[in-house]
Amino acid sequence: MFENVRHFEKSDIGLLRHSNEDSFLIVGRDGPHDDLQRSGMIFIVADGLGGHAAGEIASRMACEETVSAYYGDDLISQNHADAGESKVRKLENAIWSAHEKIINLATGNVEWRTMGTTLSVLVLTDGNALIAHVGDSRIYRCRNRSCERMTVDHRERQTPIGIGPIQQDQETHHGCGHIITQVLGGYDDLDTIYTRVENVQRGDIFLLCTDGLHDLVTDHEIQEILAEKSLPQTACEELVQAAIRNGGRDNVTVIVVQV
Repeated sequence: MFENVRHFEKSDIGLLRHSNEDSFLIVGRDGPHDDLQRSGMIFIVADGLGGHAAGEIASRMACEETVSAYYGDDLISQNHADAGESKVRKLENAIWSAHEKIINLATGNVEWRTMGTTLSVLVLTDGNALIAHVGDSRIYRCRNRSCERMTVDHRERQTPIGIGPIQQDQETHHGCGHIITQVLGGYDDLDTIYTRVENVQRGDIFLLCTDGLHDLVTDHEIQEILAEKSLPQTACEELVQAAIRNGGRDNVTVIVVQV
């Protein structure tokens, strides 16, 4: 399966921010062969909390520690039927490890005490997509030119945006104020990590993105770009440019993965 996977990634500071607090990390076909066969390819985006101390450090730590802990964990079931669940547990454990590392670092530095980050992770392995998520970055899947959200925003808002197919007339809440209810780091009040396992079909396209994209570009516009652009690089560049055209008020990071 891995030989068919193509991906491209792009991160932009936007038009108004003075620094980029987003991070991303990919372990693709050039990763260790044994790790890929046993644990899969991994794609991560993270958005350091805007206005909080060291958001860029938190997002980078979240990506790096999740990858390190996931591939370093030997927990893999020998029973093929349980292998998917075993890998989800590996992934969840890795994210908890990242959360604890961020908390420990922040505890020793007053200026970093409230640093935190979102995290959205996609793992492609043996015909399945493993998804793990905290915060309001998102993962979408586009199949047969129709897209659906695969994650639930951890936000306080009047109209929650959850998982499900994208409707023709559905708009996101452009530029609305919001409070993120779940993050890695922060005040150590992470309650749960959202996880799911989905099947993968040839031709599936996955998008991982920070809110610098989906707060400025509607879900329907995202769907149109993913459906019309045949190459991950072209889709990435068009998605980022759409966010910039619509104001570019935040850092924007996107990863497009084509199976």
